[in-house]
Parts: sequence; C-alpha cells; structure tokens
Amino acid sequence: MLVPEDWDQHLDAAEWSLGEDGLPFRTAARVLAVTQDGEVLLLVGHDAADPDHNWVFTPGGGLHSGEDPRAGAVRELVEESGIKVAPEDLEGPIAHREAIFRFASVTCRQDEIFFLLHLANRRPIRKDGWTCLERDVVDSISWWSAEQLQAAQQRGQEIYPVCLPEIVEELASGWNGRCLDLTDPVDHEVLAELASPLPVTATPAPEGAR
Repeated sequence: MLVPEDWDQHLDAAEWSLGEDGLPFRTAARVLAVTQDGEVLLLVGHDAADPDHNWVFTPGGGLHSGEDPRAGAVRELVEESGIKVAPEDLEGPIAHREAIFRFASVTCRQDEIFFLLHLANRRPIRKDGWTCLERDVVDSISWWSAEQLQAAQQRGQEIYPVCLPEIVEELASGWNGRCLDLTDPVDHEVLAELASPLPVTATPAPEGAR
C-alpha cells in the first residue's frame, strides 16, 4: 500500500495522523439523508491525482479533536449541503464502516460512523460552505432517486458504502435500531492483515553454540 514520506502533502494533516499500522488515519461522521419519497442526498467526487477515478458517497467528513460524532455529522452536513438540522434530528448511529481509501498518491484508513436523517421532502442545496479541497475534488451534490442509485450500481459506478442502494431501501420505512457493519469484505481482509502481528522468524544459532 502506498504511503509516501510526504503523505501529509496529499491529505489535511490537521485531520489525519499516522496510525499504528503506518497508514494515515482519521475518524469521520456521515449522514444518510433520506426523504419520505426514498430520495437520498449524495455527492460524486474524484481522486485529485486521478480525475478519471470517481465515486458516489454520502455527506460527511473528519471529526475535529474531541468532537462528538453526532455534532460532527450535523456540522459536515451544513458545510457540504447547506442543510441545517439539530443533533437530535439524527437517528443512530445506524452503521459503522472501516474503510481503506486507495488514492493514486496515498493509501489511508478511515473509521466512519453513520447517522440517519429522515426528511419530509428534499431540501434546497447550497455549496457556499465547501472548502477549497472540496471544490477541487467534489463534482456534484444532489438528490438521487432509488432508481438512479440502482442504475448507477448496475453500470459499475463505484458507490460507498458498496451496499448503499440496499441500505437506502431498507431505511425508507424507518430504522430498526440495529447498528450495521458496512465494511467492505475486501477491506475486512486488509484490516485483518494490518492488525496481525508480524511472524517471528527464527534466527539460526552460531555454529559454536550448537
């Protein structure tokens, strides 16, 4: 996995730090905003070093030091969409995801906490709270119908979490109180390898000591 010495030039060093596994790491909060008609608020973004690599994802981002995840989710939602809600408007956490981000210039790891926001109707979107980085790498933010999301999945569009279309459909009628693990199976394998201790290699004793 790619972690260059100047990794902090590719990521915001104020939000990311090197984890024990050697990968840049941060904790993030995300919001799954769903209307009563089943529409979901999603962004499309691309890799700054590889613009042809793009994906669909939910609003959210890195938590500030000591920030409550629910408060962080509300902050990220208003920054990215202009939609203002109170922390108590969010349900959950409804899900958790351990993610490996494989950017062209750096590989990093993020723990994500998801909250659910049920809205009667779609809200107007504003982008004036976007950071310079978001303006560089985010292509769009809009309300998606369930049909649009499923069609994107069928044509091979990268969507995160990978089971997002199924989750949106399941949550359209309400949350059942379970906190789901949305970690991609491929990432599960990588994370298990990173957490495993290195094998101890026996060193042969010198000839005279045998």
